[in-house]
Amino acid sequence: MNRLICRCLVVMAMMVLCACSTQRSSVERMGANVALRFTENNLIAPMLTNDDVGMACASGESMTPMIMALGGGFGADDDQLVTLLYTMAALCVEDRALEQELRYLRASRTNNIDEAQDARIIQKRLSALAAKRQYNAYLRIEHYYGNKNIILGDNCPTFQRDFDELVFMVGLISGLQAIVNDISSQNMVGVPKDIAPKVDRAMACLNNDKWFGVPMATRAVVWSLLPGSGANQDPLAVLSQSMQIGERKGVRLSHALYAMVVYTKEDDAHLREVFKRFAATQNSPNFKLNASYRLLDRMGETVLMGVADRYWTSHTSSRTPDDGLEKFWDDQQAQQKDVGITIDDIL
Repeated sequence: MNRLICRCLVVMAMMVLCACSTQRSSVERMGANVALRFTENNLIAPMLTNDDVGMACASGESMTPMIMALGGGFGADDDQLVTLLYTMAALCVEDRALEQELRYLRASRTNNIDEAQDARIIQKRLSALAAKRQYNAYLRIEHYYGNKNIILGDNCPTFQRDFDELVFMVGLISGLQAIVNDISSQNMVGVPKDIAPKVDRAMACLNNDKWFGVPMATRAVVWSLLPGSGANQDPLAVLSQSMQIGERKGVRLSHALYAMVVYTKEDDAHLREVFKRFAATQNSPNFKLNASYRLLDRMGETVLMGVADRYWTSHTSSRTPDDGLEKFWDDQQAQQKDVGITIDDIL
């Protein structure tokens, strides 16, 4: 792995050194494309096996400008890699926005208006930045296939590699997330809402079983957001089926999408159901984590825990405790439990 990284950095360094030339040459373009294809073929797969979402988002923030320099400076085809990196970079900002949202919820519960207002302002700014990065990710994948005369949502591309399918899926999800975050920022970015139906149609180009149930789960999210879409489909039923596929395939992204939908609808019963279902997979011998896509599963867990933290904080002013996906503050068993607090409870 270290040897691969070193080789990639050497190639990239050679491209940067060539930048002193005032005229772009075909040799430079070819060299830049070699560096990008090397990164795609040899570095992305190992990154996906990592379970550290924080490291992934930091990589996205640090590597995106360098990769874009190869594209903008040398004319290399960087669209797919930049789509992936922009998506990762947005994870960092979403995490920071979540912290401000939790601060807002706590301040609101104590009627601390100044604190709540300040937290909401920062949350909106961060949500706008996340939306901007996610929208850029979507635009990059749209541009990539536009150059091949493929219009997202109108016709399906012919994929050559699993990497092509993965980036296609990630770019579409980012477009949908961009809409959600832009709404949270009160439309500071202006992400077009017509992305949603395009994502719905384009996801049909992917094999749902191969990609852990995520394509159909994403379509179900669109159907839940756009009344009248989905040809009379039941979004929650489709999401439930997608979770079954995800559990069988070892990647639980659909669980996070389900949680987001029912939380938005304030459907407590189904929200607690998906929390418990996710928790049950954690130590279940029937769930085998897909080691090749460990990062995607971890991203799903991160998103779901973010929903859980919002849910818990809005009701208790504290984020999800260790067993908070299985037991809730108002459970009858919890109410009957001795309410005495010890240092162990705090720790």
